[in-house]
Amino acid sequence: MELLAESAENTLVAAENRVRQFSTPDKIFNYFASYQFVNKKNGRKSMMMTPLEFYSSVTPDCRRVHGVGPGVHVEVDQQELDDGKVVMERSPISGSVLNEIGKLGLLSYQDFCFLLALISTPKRYIETTFNMFDVTGDGHIEAKEFAYVSTKMAHKSGGFGSYTDTDQEEILASSSGLLNYLFGKNRDQSLTKEKFKKLQTDLLDEIVQLEFREYDTENTGRISEADFVNFLLKNGKLMPKKRAQLIKKVQSRWPAKGRGVSLPSFKSFFMVLAGGQELERALFFLDVEGTGVDKEEFRKISSWVSQTECSDHVVELIYEMLDDDEDGRLYRDDIAQILLDWRHSRGFAKGGIQVSLGQLSI
Repeated sequence: MELLAESAENTLVAAENRVRQFSTPDKIFNYFASYQFVNKKNGRKSMMMTPLEFYSSVTPDCRRVHGVGPGVHVEVDQQELDDGKVVMERSPISGSVLNEIGKLGLLSYQDFCFLLALISTPKRYIETTFNMFDVTGDGHIEAKEFAYVSTKMAHKSGGFGSYTDTDQEEILASSSGLLNYLFGKNRDQSLTKEKFKKLQTDLLDEIVQLEFREYDTENTGRISEADFVNFLLKNGKLMPKKRAQLIKKVQSRWPAKGRGVSLPSFKSFFMVLAGGQELERALFFLDVEGTGVDKEEFRKISSWVSQTECSDHVVELIYEMLDDDEDGRLYRDDIAQILLDWRHSRGFAKGGIQVSLGQLSI
């Protein structure tokens, strides 16, 4: 029975991975959102998700919370939310921002699109994202500004969202936990640049910790090198045989009780992968001649992309895994199928804010 249960969960996980990687944001949201909010005043219904369902929607191989599938939901109204009758999985992370948002309500589709954009935009561009929401340019984002921009950026079948007076009224009056968290239930608070940046930092920190714990089941603060490789290879465009070879290669260098990868090192490289286009652009700039980059050059690039110090051990691990000819240099083709495509399996490529300058896309 245990084998059957495991097989069924593996099938479910594989299906969810395909949804994240190949579906549009609205279809991803509808797959993972398990509640339908009913507005008793006007009878309107809207799909909503819990904060941990948002985490699941952007995390390949996630087993903490599963999607329920499109069209499957539980109806809930404002009174049930106020009475605490809505059952939500809670994050185990201390000081969880997801739990704080969950205490105040569920997440709408506009919230989902905003949070996806927030975590998939490299930190060095976060002020640009803030300025997009700060329509009046006064250094503060009001609830009306947030409602306007988040609705316009929300992908829907056939294009992106529109915005009307009715949309504004409905959004500002919604039970959104995110809007309550950012602007208060009376919508009389504003969002500063510092609070905006802190939300991104807190949200990414929690997502990183949650994913790290999926490997660090005993909460030791370290995972094996093989676990780190598994994390890197999630949904990479590799044949199973090649994937197994890479894991075996790393295990032979660092046995199960090897040095391991710490949470700070894991987090630093998570940020490198999250800035995929930045990594690709920096590699191209540094290696115009196509001679590859050595370990120190790769470490410097990674530290620049992540805005944190990249671990020497993680760099050593990357080269052990990908440097097939053992010449101490990596080339774009060596890393493209693993490091540069990492964002796609999480839907990050669909959500990040992009700015175009001529033929340069940032």
